[in-house]
Amino acid sequence: MGTSIWNLLCFMLPPALLLSGCSANPVSPDSPAVREEAKQELALPFELEANAETFELSFQVNGQNVPVSGGETAYSVENYEERDGVISWSYPAEQVQVRLEPKEDYLEVQITSQGDGDREFVWPQIAADQYYLPLGEGKRVPADDPAWIHYLDRRQVSVMEELSMPFWIGQEGDFCLLFIMENPYRTQMDFSAQPELTFSVSHEYPEIDGEKTNAYRIYVTENDPVSCAKIYRNYVKENGGLVTLEQKAEENPDIEKLYGAPFIYLWGENLLSAEDVHWGAFRQAVHTPVMDYLRSFSSEIENGGEFENTLDELSRQDYVAVYQQNVICRYLSQVLRREDFWNPDVLRERNGQIDALLESGYETLTDERKVRLHKEALAANLPGVFREVSDWMNGSTLDLIQDMKQSGIRHAWIGLNSWEQAYAKPELVEQAVEMDYLIGSYDSYHSIHAPGEEQWITARFEDQSLYENATVTDRNGNREKGFQGVGRKLNPTLSLPSVKTRMEGILSNDLPFNSWFIDCDATGEIYDDYTPEHLTTQQQDLAARLERMAYIRDQYGMVIGSEGGNDFAASVIAFAHGIELKSFSWMDEDMKANRESEYFIGKYYNPNGGVAEHFAKRIPVKEEYYAVFAAPEYDIPLFKLVYNDSVITAAHWDWSTFKIKGATQDRMIREVLYNVPPLYHLDGEQWEEYKKDIAAHHSVWSEFSAKAIRHEMTDFACLKEDGTVQKTVYGNELAAVANFGDDPYPYEGQEIPAHSVLIQDAGERMVYTPVLDETHR
Repeated sequence: MGTSIWNLLCFMLPPALLLSGCSANPVSPDSPAVREEAKQELALPFELEANAETFELSFQVNGQNVPVSGGETAYSVENYEERDGVISWSYPAEQVQVRLEPKEDYLEVQITSQGDGDREFVWPQIAADQYYLPLGEGKRVPADDPAWIHYLDRRQVSVMEELSMPFWIGQEGDFCLLFIMENPYRTQMDFSAQPELTFSVSHEYPEIDGEKTNAYRIYVTENDPVSCAKIYRNYVKENGGLVTLEQKAEENPDIEKLYGAPFIYLWGENLLSAEDVHWGAFRQAVHTPVMDYLRSFSSEIENGGEFENTLDELSRQDYVAVYQQNVICRYLSQVLRREDFWNPDVLRERNGQIDALLESGYETLTDERKVRLHKEALAANLPGVFREVSDWMNGSTLDLIQDMKQSGIRHAWIGLNSWEQAYAKPELVEQAVEMDYLIGSYDSYHSIHAPGEEQWITARFEDQSLYENATVTDRNGNREKGFQGVGRKLNPTLSLPSVKTRMEGILSNDLPFNSWFIDCDATGEIYDDYTPEHLTTQQQDLAARLERMAYIRDQYGMVIGSEGGNDFAASVIAFAHGIELKSFSWMDEDMKANRESEYFIGKYYNPNGGVAEHFAKRIPVKEEYYAVFAAPEYDIPLFKLVYNDSVITAAHWDWSTFKIKGATQDRMIREVLYNVPPLYHLDGEQWEEYKKDIAAHHSVWSEFSAKAIRHEMTDFACLKEDGTVQKTVYGNELAAVANFGDDPYPYEGQEIPAHSVLIQDAGERMVYTPVLDETHR
């Protein structure tokens, strides 16, 4: 009763069509056109052996045994049946029904919970020589590798949150097994080293969710993770989930401005810079009534005490130190944003701009125009102290993007820290759009703070009832805490009215944003909400996140991006930050909190309002983290093999191109190899520091990427077993071969220098070796 065998007929993959990822026997890729013709023949035929008592499965392929799942538990079995090629049975103690059905080229496994209440079942038990896991872009994980054993042993991996696509590939001997999880919600992979890495998969069946069946598709291929990725791409197509960038651009042509475009976070928290103040005149104005008025806000401003002390110091000095300049600019920027700053009894001096703004009354002004009025009023009432208001912050805004354009950056995506940054300099948004750049603000609907206690702008909502009536409760009755433990998590199914209100308010300022970045919504951090008044499943949570991103995209014609970029969001978003290098500084105390450590990632602060140290500071990374997160030899472009022509993916904003000391050159050639946009954090100072290296890299990367993005990534291969030489192919004529090693690599009669990439384009070749300032490597 425990064992059943049957034959499954499907097409045999001809040996000439085999491709390889990094494996024991690396193989160079064949023609992409041939692979496309053979896409229906990627999987191999097999015979199945199934043991119902242990739920062990194995395939017989070409006379060889390929284990599918081990079995450590002996179950009591009932209702065993074979009918029309389908096997089924039940485990009465576990209240689980199992169904195995052969399809054309895969095995369908269904595990259905038949019990009441919250339940869980563990299957399969996986052991292989090597794993290919969609951790971000994709990782090659040898089962005996010390770095991966150290990282994964006793670690639980959430499929929805930590895998960019819901599958894994196990390579055993001459074959690969692809498991596609068709119901990946509430599914975890539990790793252990025995002594090599193995893992089991557990799936929860909560009472809150009516879907009680967990399903897998299992395919067997030659030792070829590329074939597995292509099978998954076909699966996505089959389910209507593959929307190409070309199709997206038919709805919004601005998407094409992402082609060959770097991602640039442009910083500028202040409304004015030290260069906008005539400091001698400022010192002379310290004891004027207007300065006394400015002092009156100090008890309510973050650095009010510093401002008061600085003014007292200036009365005894004949200079203004840089530190004092920063204190003053930061303080004034906060005061000028206050709704109660405008006081016509104190700010009596007028000019033409002030009169025009007040023509219809102060209460009719938008937020942006109020800020503009406040700046004009300050300058008019402290005559001779400031530069022309229209020139404030030009060095880190208008002048910077103009210099970018002149440096050859034809297209770029520009992200602002918040929409209030645009209120301070609306000309920035206007000029960026005129220059064919995409520009948008960071936004988030993930966390909500108590009314009146908001620590950041995105956690503040006009509907103050949301904090008590629309947040997530776990199954134990506790409120889910917000980001960094502050506030609560907002239930996405109750958020759309607030999304509409916020977006209407922002865009009423006549700012021509053409892009928008929504944090968290594509990360897979989703919840079952047990609040009795609004019970919500993870599936409903996720659907609501996609709905609100699609609303912003469609209602306002925005090019939409999000954090993470897991593939459930691929049909909605155009770009994602986090797939190529995930955030990991939170995992290590030195990186996260030890300010004395060389590994400390940096404070979320810059005294002059520019790029925060967290993003500007270059740091080394400990080997245990570098190996599993950043070392290119473990990379495999699983996500690009599926979605290169659908979603543009970059690193998380914590890990810009220059962030890791000693890694810049390899990261640049990987940006070519994997078609990954560089990511930079810029202000005027950072642009001057890095612009030569940025422009030089852009001149090569941008042209390649603008071509590559229009094609499917058709092939990938490791040309050296250790993963230090890799090849990618886009379409039929564009390819890159990257040498991450320390020695030259001979390739088809040409030598590729260490830390360089060979680009092949329609028969033409060039070698690119990034040449960097010594301090930027």
